Amino acid sequence: MANLLEKASIVLTPTGYSSGLIHNVKPSESPFGDMTFDKNSSSTRVNAQGLVETVAPDIPRIDYSKGSGAILSELASTNQIRYSEDFSNALWQDAGVTLTSSTGTNPRGESATIYAIQGATAQGGLEAAMAFSATGNGVGVSIWARKKSGVGTTNVDIGYGDSSSVYTTTVSVGADWQRITYTSTGYTGANRFYINAEGTSADNTIEIWGAQVEKTGGGVAGKVSSYMPTTSGTTTRTRDNYLNGGDASLIGAQEGVLFVEAAAVVDGVVSRGIALSASNSAANRVALFYRSTSGQVLVIVQGSSGYISLVASGVTQTNFNKIAVKYKSGDLALWVNGVEADTNTQSLVFNASLSELAFDQGNGSLHFDGHVKQLAVFKEILSDAELAALTS
Repeated sequence: MANLLEKASIVLTPTGYSSGLIHNVKPSESPFGDMTFDKNSSSTRVNAQGLVETVAPDIPRIDYSKGSGAILSELASTNQIRYSEDFSNALWQDAGVTLTSSTGTNPRGESATIYAIQGATAQGGLEAAMAFSATGNGVGVSIWARKKSGVGTTNVDIGYGDSSSVYTTTVSVGADWQRITYTSTGYTGANRFYINAEGTSADNTIEIWGAQVEKTGGGVAGKVSSYMPTTSGTTTRTRDNYLNGGDASLIGAQEGVLFVEAAAVVDGVVSRGIALSASNSAANRVALFYRSTSGQVLVIVQGSSGYISLVASGVTQTNFNKIAVKYKSGDLALWVNGVEADTNTQSLVFNASLSELAFDQGNGSLHFDGHVKQLAVFKEILSDAELAALTS
């Protein structure tokens, strides 16, 4: 793999960044081919120590929430829950649960007020209304939780609804902070965040922090993205924009390979792309997508004779997958995790030089939504043996 990357004209890993830029490992001299990063709001990441950290506008996020460092590129989203860390506020309702507070260390690693709930009797739990109706939309619910005391674990129900009608999943939590989640495709029930520790004994007391509810378009799956803290109103995180990477001297004019190792925030929902294009145009591009169809990777290679598509199925989009697309007239192939998934022998001619790398579909839309662990661009095609090694 290391020897193969010596052949690459661009190599990007989550190692270097500055305000407004994510830096390539290769080339190490001009032209550097670094991507521009544009984001006009602050956001959060999980750092290398596992702590939640706020990142200033226009600073790329290297995120460790999936275990290892990766570039985090997300679509816009809004936390619909107000007072996401203050469960004593009147907007939070404790139906049959005992709410207490003490001073402790929160998931940011700070000393702060920490709230705890002891399991409700019968039907009950801690609830809060969303700021805006989410009826008919997918929903993603999340919160950090840990068992307050005692050995072992405690079962926690998390979801949406209210104490009379809830839709939940059960998660086992131990003594360390962990982010627990629930997602649903869509619903018509009550628009409320819900959490409850199973069992009413003191041993079933959990500490909680950082509640979040996100809604998506009607009929599509909900998702959980990076944390957006709130107080009296909702908080919206704007989209991450990675663009203007590379140039014509670093991208193959009529042949080459685009390789990425990446994981999507959610499986399906919308198509999310990473592409090589000619001056931010879909007329000439090599675009790789985690497709809106669950479990699929789609490649579109578009030139003077229209577009050619390659498809791989059975891919867990939320896992890190190693994906490579080889493009050359009469010799196109899609490789996923060491296997050649699709090929095409159609003629291909680009009538403008490929000159830009971006986390979108090549024309500033369908931006990537997920984690990118590594990326490489090759100006010439690789052999099947090399493609197998690169993606294994």
